[in-house]
Amino acid sequence: MSKVEAYKNLIRQFYAKSVPEDSKAHFAQYLEDPEFLEAWEQLIDDDELDRASSSEPDDDQLFDKIKFDSRIKEYLTTVPLRKKLISTKVFKIAIASLILCTTVGSFLIWNINRKSNPTLVSNTKDWVVPGKERAQIILENGQVIDLDKITGDTVIDNGAFEILKLADGSISYRMKKGDHNEKKIAYNTIVTPRGGEYNLKLPDGTRVWLNAMTTLRYPIVFDKIKREIYLQGEAYFDVMAQQEDGRRIPFVIHTGGQALEVLGTEFNLQNYGQDIVTTLVEGKVKLNFVDSRLDDQYLAPAEQSIFYTKANKVIKNTVDPYYFKAWKDGKFTFSKTSIQDVMGIISRWYDVDVIYNTKIENFEFSGTISRYEDFRKLLKTIELVGGIHFEIEGRKVYVKN
Repeated sequence: MSKVEAYKNLIRQFYAKSVPEDSKAHFAQYLEDPEFLEAWEQLIDDDELDRASSSEPDDDQLFDKIKFDSRIKEYLTTVPLRKKLISTKVFKIAIASLILCTTVGSFLIWNINRKSNPTLVSNTKDWVVPGKERAQIILENGQVIDLDKITGDTVIDNGAFEILKLADGSISYRMKKGDHNEKKIAYNTIVTPRGGEYNLKLPDGTRVWLNAMTTLRYPIVFDKIKREIYLQGEAYFDVMAQQEDGRRIPFVIHTGGQALEVLGTEFNLQNYGQDIVTTLVEGKVKLNFVDSRLDDQYLAPAEQSIFYTKANKVIKNTVDPYYFKAWKDGKFTFSKTSIQDVMGIISRWYDVDVIYNTKIENFEFSGTISRYEDFRKLLKTIELVGGIHFEIEGRKVYVKN
């Protein structure tokens, strides 16, 4: 019998509450073995854990040993907010979810308000895949350039300027030599669809990472008095400082009823048509609002502003920026996030419609997972660890208790 098969038998016993005493003593050590995680992953792919699990995995003493494993301790101390979410019940679910990521140290924790039995994801023949680099640029004259159909190291000539698609897939601008008419500002617009992302370098050198369902309108030549762009959706900015005759040239982002003036460098800005969330990573930003009754807001690093547009009020909080910038590095990260918000993010990234057939209870989710995870495995793990059931029809996902 291979080592993986031996581990499979042990995991089956684990879920059937019949782990031998001598194996319990070594169970935490098994978590360090990649073949153990491989065995666990194969079992969940074959739906065996659902059939083997009567309610919860084996006894509390075993989980007390696992809880203080070095991997787990390292995870818990990585982000302070995570410490608050741990309980014996939650840890049992977390260990059961270790298989979701093959990289050591990434796993999911679900906070649930009641005990529930896992169900299975409905089968579907439609192939749902994670998002990828997909975007279109709309030029001033209305011409549309489909960026994902252009190979790297390509130069697109557009008169006074050139658009460069670099080898890494990113986009940058290069102005041609000669006089440019700065009296009339010409704009380009880049659009990412559902299931798309892109990063580009604006004509002033500012780097922008665009999330799914995002539109960014920007000039091909920035004004020397004020640099202004317009955002709908979500983007991460690393702004290039510029000066003219010793004077700083402001960088302003308009989104909904809010204007953000950059006084520093790095931040995440999200506006999907409802609340506007600004999270500062480095530097300083100033927020002002179309409604003059709202006071200007200044953010320092690790501060976040939420502009509730319907209520017309602004709340400022201290947050861990990790949760709001990791998406650009290929990760989903959550901290006590509602299932509705989680599924909203999944919907935009995997290009699926999420429909709630019944009122969903107050599930909260914390954890980290790759944005490029297999869609079926992602949903199956959500089902495994807490009372949510999914039914899939084409690109529609029905959510039920």
